Amino acid sequence: MAGAIYPASMHLRIVTVSLLLFSWGAALQAQVSPAAKVVGYLPCYRFPVVEDLQLDKLTHLCIAFANPDAYGRLQTEGIDIKPVVKRAKRDSVKVLISLAGGGLREEWKTAWKQYLQPWNRPLLINNIVQYVREHNLDGVDVDLEWGDVDENYSPFILALSRALQAEGKIMSIAVPAKHRYKHMSKKALASADFVNIMAYDLTGHWAPDRPGPHAPYLLAKSALKYWKSQGLPKKKLVLGLPFYGWDFSSKRVRSMNFAEIVAENPAFAHQDQMGKVYYNGLTTITAKTELAMQEAGGVMIWEIGRDAFGTPYSLLTAIAKTVHSPAGAAHEPIEAEEITGTKTSPLAEAPLPPRPELPDAMVEGDFGQEPLPTTDTDPHSLQVQVYPNPFKDSVTISNEEEHLLELTLTNQEGRVLHQADLLPGSAISWDTDSFPHGHYTLSAVVEGRQQSKQLVKMVEVKEETEGRSVLRNWTVD
Repeated sequence: MAGAIYPASMHLRIVTVSLLLFSWGAALQAQVSPAAKVVGYLPCYRFPVVEDLQLDKLTHLCIAFANPDAYGRLQTEGIDIKPVVKRAKRDSVKVLISLAGGGLREEWKTAWKQYLQPWNRPLLINNIVQYVREHNLDGVDVDLEWGDVDENYSPFILALSRALQAEGKIMSIAVPAKHRYKHMSKKALASADFVNIMAYDLTGHWAPDRPGPHAPYLLAKSALKYWKSQGLPKKKLVLGLPFYGWDFSSKRVRSMNFAEIVAENPAFAHQDQMGKVYYNGLTTITAKTELAMQEAGGVMIWEIGRDAFGTPYSLLTAIAKTVHSPAGAAHEPIEAEEITGTKTSPLAEAPLPPRPELPDAMVEGDFGQEPLPTTDTDPHSLQVQVYPNPFKDSVTISNEEEHLLELTLTNQEGRVLHQADLLPGSAISWDTDSFPHGHYTLSAVVEGRQQSKQLVKMVEVKEETEGRSVLRNWTVD
């Protein structure tokens, strides 16, 4: 009521309640709108589906990729990025142009080598800044990798950072999971506003004889620990998540979009393995996002066009829900007794059990386009015996290698059922009587070499034949 007069005590109560409501609202806003980054890469060839993508679930969009031509001018192979920039800005998403990429053509490699030289560097940086201005971008992401990171990399990064800061723009850089290039200085690292950690591609088409998980949960944990040890604060670390898998079902290993995997069978959305296809499903992506909320400044996605968008199985939707969930809503670890009926130690430290975890030996090497370390023997033929297979009440594994064997048995949903370290020349038997019939995966790791083997649990049924009860063993397809 206009002009009404209230006692001073009532004014005090009104102010107090208002402040409480404001504080409660601010706390709630802080819970559901954290400052965590959700960075999504989008290659130019995905532009036709941009209207179908949930760009509003991102904080940053990296358009991939731009490279200098023979004259040092940035080009995206004739594709106009302005409509996509405008589309992203509509959802208040910051847009960066991502430079280079992991699969450079020879002419692009030559151009980068030429224009990173000290006498050409000012021209290239000026062209980059002009490109940012012309396309109304918020910054630049630099994704030079491996052999393209030479002695001119760090001076280029430092000069580009200064030029972008003068424009009020940001700069990010992409790095391997656990490898700092020798030409990447601490000053160059520190100059980045954030660092995108490519915590995937532990194996791939460059290692066709090494099938197995290419982005296990342990790699994510190990990568964050590594880059913190390099002096980067947690707020600058952005954990990379893959929206694709590697298909080892033939000699020609290929990548497979998460959308393709879900199209095969929606049940695969919750797993990390479909036959010989290895990927990250909804549970693992959620667990990694929760890890990033605790130990990093956000997550990065390669790449959003590979998601099962438009379906209930969208990985980006799962990420957004996790990022915006109230603090402390993380899932409790699941213990093995919930699966097998026998009490063992709790599973890994992840909020949900990662599928299947690999030991540190498997994540010590270089990543990206670099091959995994090789050995004198074929890593696919480990000296490990598994019997019987198909199995019924128990399964036995013997280690005929000369080194410690690390074993993980998972079911089709990726749940860890048994884990053990097996000494050379020894064997272990696991009780499988309570397991339902179906397929299981045994992962064995020896000195960084990994092999996965499909096992089958048989079911016994009785059939009446000529008045007699006969046991028959049936395996599942």
